[in-house]
Amino acid sequence: MHELLIPDVAQIEAWLRQAGYEFWMCDRCDGLHISALQQLDGVLDSRLFIEPYGILFSTEMDLKLSTVMKLNAELGRFNASLPTMKLFMEIMDNGGALLVSSDALITTKGVTYDQFYDFLDMTVEAKKWLLNECHDLQVIFQGEAGSTAHQPEVAPSLH
Repeated sequence: MHELLIPDVAQIEAWLRQAGYEFWMCDRCDGLHISALQQLDGVLDSRLFIEPYGILFSTEMDLKLSTVMKLNAELGRFNASLPTMKLFMEIMDNGGALLVSSDALITTKGVTYDQFYDFLDMTVEAKKWLLNECHDLQVIFQGEAGSTAHQPEVAPSLH
C-alpha cells in the first residue's frame, strides 16, 4: 500500500516534476502556475493553491463581455458535464469578464502520488475541454491587435 501524505508546496512541486508537468511560482501569489493550461489562448491564470483542506486548482478564462449571457445559458450543460468542477462567471469592476473553473482535492487524511496524478491529469483535460467548448461558442476574448482586454464594448452612437 502506498503511503498517504498531507502534501505541502515542496511535495506538490516534486509530484508535478514526477508527472512531467511544467510549472512556476510567481511573486504575486502563492500558486503554482501550470504551464499546460497557462499557455493556452484565452487562459489568464491556471494555478494550484495549497490550502488547509487540500489542493485548489483554479483556472481563469478571459471572456468577451458581449457574450456573458450566451455563456450563462451554457453553464448548466457545462456543470452537468463536469460534475467535480465548480464553474462561475466573474464580472470585474473594470468591465472585463472571466469564467472561473475550480476543483479541489481534499488532502486532510492524506493522498498518494497516484491520487494526485489522477486528479491533476483529469482536471487538466476537463479544463482543456471546457476551453475548447468556449472557443467553439466564440465567447473567449482573443486579444485582437490594437484592442485592450477587459474594456467594455461600446456601440457606435449617432449624434
